[in-house]
Amino acid sequence: MQKKLGLVVLLLAFIMIWSGSMAEAKTLVIGTTQEAMGLDGRVEPGVAEAERSNTIMEALACFNHDMELTPRLATNWEHSDDGLQITFYLREGVTFHHGREFVAQDVKYTYEWLLDPENDAPNRSLYVDIEEIEIVNDHEVIFHLNQPNGFLINNIARMNIVPYDKAEELGDQFGSQPVGTGPFMFDSWRRDDRLVLKANPDYWGGAPKVDELQFRPIPDDSARLMAFEAGEIDMFQSGIDPQEIERLENDPNIIVGRTPGPGYEYVGFNQMSPYMNDYRIRQAVSHLIDRRGIVDHVLGGVGSPAYSPIPPMLPQHHDGLEPHAYDPEKARELLAEAGYPDGGFSLTLHASEQAHRIEIAEILAYELGQLGVDVEVRIEEWGAFWDRIMHTTDYDMYILSWHGQLDPDRATHRQFHSDGGRYPYIYYDNARVNMLLDEGRVVPADSERSLELYREVQEILYRDVPYAFIFYIEEIAVSHPYITGFEVHPYHPASWENAHLFDKTN
Repeated sequence: MQKKLGLVVLLLAFIMIWSGSMAEAKTLVIGTTQEAMGLDGRVEPGVAEAERSNTIMEALACFNHDMELTPRLATNWEHSDDGLQITFYLREGVTFHHGREFVAQDVKYTYEWLLDPENDAPNRSLYVDIEEIEIVNDHEVIFHLNQPNGFLINNIARMNIVPYDKAEELGDQFGSQPVGTGPFMFDSWRRDDRLVLKANPDYWGGAPKVDELQFRPIPDDSARLMAFEAGEIDMFQSGIDPQEIERLENDPNIIVGRTPGPGYEYVGFNQMSPYMNDYRIRQAVSHLIDRRGIVDHVLGGVGSPAYSPIPPMLPQHHDGLEPHAYDPEKARELLAEAGYPDGGFSLTLHASEQAHRIEIAEILAYELGQLGVDVEVRIEEWGAFWDRIMHTTDYDMYILSWHGQLDPDRATHRQFHSDGGRYPYIYYDNARVNMLLDEGRVVPADSERSLELYREVQEILYRDVPYAFIFYIEEIAVSHPYITGFEVHPYHPASWENAHLFDKTN
């Protein structure tokens, strides 16, 4: 009898310990505005993809909340006096999730894959100044450049290092089952439902304070906010209905973080379109955008009217320009100059499902309709929208944004250089802009010449209107008070890369 009683006591004790450990397991749930296309930053470098993959994989450097470069997989780096070499000293004692040590060969493999024209790397143009990567030893690597590029280090800070063995083994499947050195490890992914990541107990930066990280895509802003207030998700950044911000800020049970972001929203014009290839029509559309009205009434005062791809926080920003004035009569004159005094043609305007984009699209369609231009607004699920502008020319206009424009090269080269890689969905080609942007990469970033070059680029873009800039983005995040260690990041893709420091105390 005593023996049986002892077994029962032991069993109860085991159950209590097991139940206690289960009760203490912490899952942090992050809401997002859209599903990711994939988790391999070499081929899917969008915001939705980066905010997830940056918790799994890491770059040589990263940006802190003050937008300063800080070490990550590299502990230090040095530029040669002639600007043609960057030496990286790699962090020792770092292991990939499959157990192998991180070494210089992984860095070499990642960038050589990126630079190989046979591979589908949309951001290749940002790295073409890398001529050769020399391995000194397992923890030292030298990037040899074919010309100086003062902005290259910023782009290196945005490219996560992949393990050469697993990347080769998985091939195209790497983006759906990624392996990295980051604080969280891939576990499972049910698309359009949730991505589940498990804590990496061996993370070099210290084991995460939560056991599991989940990303839940909820495209509808209202539904996402409802899920947050119901406690179904713990936090999210971006995609907050501006009309709700004042209420949220006055709620003691909600933490709202706000900070200016280095990005903007814009209308893009496909110059393969028979109408959008005329700069006068593009100018006309720009003069139909009431930017101040959109910021005040659609965005609830969040952000500010935009007119340049280079954000105001950068020294190369041209403060001698101002947004195109909302002026329907000027727009009518421009259409008449282009041969369409009464409109008489039709356009398509594509946007993804975010509420403010839908509203802006409808406003612009109405304004153009007043001038006799019929605009069909097509709202598409993110994947379909992205596929359209990435892989077809079946659109006239679209609404999209750029985040993280932390230097003038990043803010202009991919978007407006004719060799900008896969990203010029607008098919803009201006020889003078190409020349200025090429020179902009090689002159010192803090020189007077740099200011002159990018000032002229902005003046040309202001006239040509390949984009009609709408507003500069203000980053906003919400979280519950029981979440500690989180601060809204100006660079949205970096929002969760330090999620191992977040804790959940409820």
